[in-house]
Amino acid sequence: MSQPLTILVAAGGTGGDLFPAVAVLEELHTLVSDLRVIWVGNPKRIEASVVPKLGYHFHPISVTGYKGIRSLDSYLLPFRILHSLFLCRSLISKNNVAAVLCGGTYISYPAGLAASQKKVPMMLLEPNVVPGKTNRLLTEKASAIILAFEETKQHFPERLHSRMYSCGNPVRHSMRIALPEKGIARKALGLKESMPTVFAFGGSLGARSINKAISNLLNDSRLQNIQLIWQTGKNFTPPNDIPSNVRVFDFIDDMATAYAAADLVISRAGGGTVSELITIGKPSILVPLPSAANNEQWHNAKVLEQHAAAIVTDDTRIADTFSETLFSLVSDMERLNRMASATHSMAKPDAAKKAAEIFLSLIG
Repeated sequence: MSQPLTILVAAGGTGGDLFPAVAVLEELHTLVSDLRVIWVGNPKRIEASVVPKLGYHFHPISVTGYKGIRSLDSYLLPFRILHSLFLCRSLISKNNVAAVLCGGTYISYPAGLAASQKKVPMMLLEPNVVPGKTNRLLTEKASAIILAFEETKQHFPERLHSRMYSCGNPVRHSMRIALPEKGIARKALGLKESMPTVFAFGGSLGARSINKAISNLLNDSRLQNIQLIWQTGKNFTPPNDIPSNVRVFDFIDDMATAYAAADLVISRAGGGTVSELITIGKPSILVPLPSAANNEQWHNAKVLEQHAAAIVTDDTRIADTFSETLFSLVSDMERLNRMASATHSMAKPDAAKKAAEIFLSLIG
């Protein structure tokens, strides 16, 4: 009996870094009859709950992100990297891993090093215009790098460009197939079918500035003219008195339905979110995370703004500009339609398939 093709995946921390890897795996399953996936990640982040539900073997590793010079975790980080490296090396050896797929966050670093030391092909996913620190460190060791944006190449030496493929950011199958019809999606969420609808979210952990802006919006009389889907994240408690035209969730598994119901999306500008917006063609108000390393969310958002696909709002000024921007947009459906067309024109729907094919080509 033939042995399954075993691969190691290191991705997570946030949904934006987790789901592109999931999208590649979805395509790999269509190309490989017997695929075995071993996944390493942080036991306290989103991957710990999502990955087992997908049926993959999840192995927690102790590596964390750098938390600043005053944090004890930062002094423990070298030891955690070393411990995680040994675990990844062991997983590669014991399971005859054929290749490693890295999502690009700190979780990827020990797995990428292990792949290099064990001489196993390794592919990186870079969802942002400006590459993250981990991918900068691992690029020399990577066999292939999948870029969401062509502009990312300028941040790497030209000698490495031959390993880089501007495929777009891999997006899950549920976002690439036809979304539910808008009216059906709204009905599923308990919303009116004909009323302008806004979907606001800040990722799996929530976004404080967006949540605060939405909370302030609840007292605005103009809110009665729209309906709102509000994903707060699990770290935020919304006010007690929520209007009937506002649907509040701490987390939404079925993002396709929420996207489909919306005329306008309000969100951060992580690589995964931006790629989903592009794929489904949704206009947006983007509020880049100011603390993001290399300010990558700002660069992601600006690419959409330059294509007239989004409006970028500074996180520190959202209280001053948010409500006027929101209500001026939802009252101008013609403008929203133009923004939607501009967003969709940037789409690369075959990104996940191309990335999967490149990954398999590394194995031979």
